[in-house]
Amino acid sequence: MLLASAFTLQVRSQDLVKFYQGGKAGYKDKSGKVIVEPKYDAGSDYFEGMALVIQGRKRGFLNSKGEVAIPFQYDDASVFKGGLAKVGKDKKYGYINKEGKTVIEFQYDFADDFINGLARVSKGGKYGFIDPTGKEVIALQYANARNFGEGVAAVKDGAKWGFINDKGVFVIPAEYDDAVIFYQSNAVVAKDGKRFYIDHNGKFVKDMPKHDEEEEMHGRKGGDNDKDKK
Repeated sequence: MLLASAFTLQVRSQDLVKFYQGGKAGYKDKSGKVIVEPKYDAGSDYFEGMALVIQGRKRGFLNSKGEVAIPFQYDDASVFKGGLAKVGKDKKYGYINKEGKTVIEFQYDFADDFINGLARVSKGGKYGFIDPTGKEVIALQYANARNFGEGVAAVKDGAKWGFINDKGVFVIPAEYDDAVIFYQSNAVVAKDGKRFYIDHNGKFVKDMPKHDEEEEMHGRKGGDNDKDKK
């Protein structure tokens, strides 16, 4: 275990550090030596040995040496998680590996990052969840969906929101006008013009203070058709 921890720390220490100069992003090593001159319009931190960078209107990826490992060809992209990155071009989304190979075809109108082995996607106005092989683990059948949090996800079935588990089974009935992801054992829902907290059993916990409503309902929704930032 100690060896594993030491190895993890060593790998992380090898990642380059992002900096900005003159409005452009570049990367330095841990000693402060510039490895990548500040020439990109924006850049992410390193995730899994890769950094997402933007040049003009296109996204690409740098490897741990600061070299362009995946060319600037994507209109949208997110950082690598679990060996895969969501990328978009020509208004469709798919997933690539660290070699830049497409492993899940560009077929979705919207796609999100993988969280605990599942990614939220939509096609033809319907939402569901896929695994890293592209298999629909939870069929694209919902009018909308949020990301998973604490083992459940809010989905819109018809006109109402409820919560499903990772098998696609409703654990809290679809009876709410809106719902967000679970956080610290509670989720915010809306019903009959009121917003309040429920627990994992769907039981009422407390009303939501008025000043917290906007932050909760918009800041923790887990996105509708929001495009992920770097």
